[in-house]
Amino acid sequence: MTYVSEDPRRSPRSKVFLVATLECGDRILPVTLRDLSEYGALIETEGGLTAGCEVWFHRNDLRLRGHVAWVEGKHAGIAFSRALKPEVVLRYIGRPQPRPADETLHRRPALTRPGMSLEEQRWAEEILRESQRRNRAD
Repeated sequence: MTYVSEDPRRSPRSKVFLVATLECGDRILPVTLRDLSEYGALIETEGGLTAGCEVWFHRNDLRLRGHVAWVEGKHAGIAFSRALKPEVVLRYIGRPQPRPADETLHRRPALTRPGMSLEEQRWAEEILRESQRRNRAD
């Protein structure tokens, strides 16, 4: 059995989760951009789009003409009238910024240093009592 691992699409997709808008006739629809490529975009919207509808796609200062290639539930594919250069695609998807770690969420109990919270002290005392109870039972 042969497995084909190549994506048959013309260009790679960049997965994103960004806000954009579509102008479709006299309506402006807020959409969520789910992926972007040189030739089109996958969007998610609550609005009623129909396949074949001419649209203007807006994301920040990017403005492209295209049409709705397909619609399936909340998702739709937008085919651009002209291809984007790969460097333009990368400019609009950006790089995710690392979030600073919240030390209060990711710290371990301070068993060997002063400054244990009341919850950490309670937790340590329960473990100690359980350990002593098991030792007596043996």
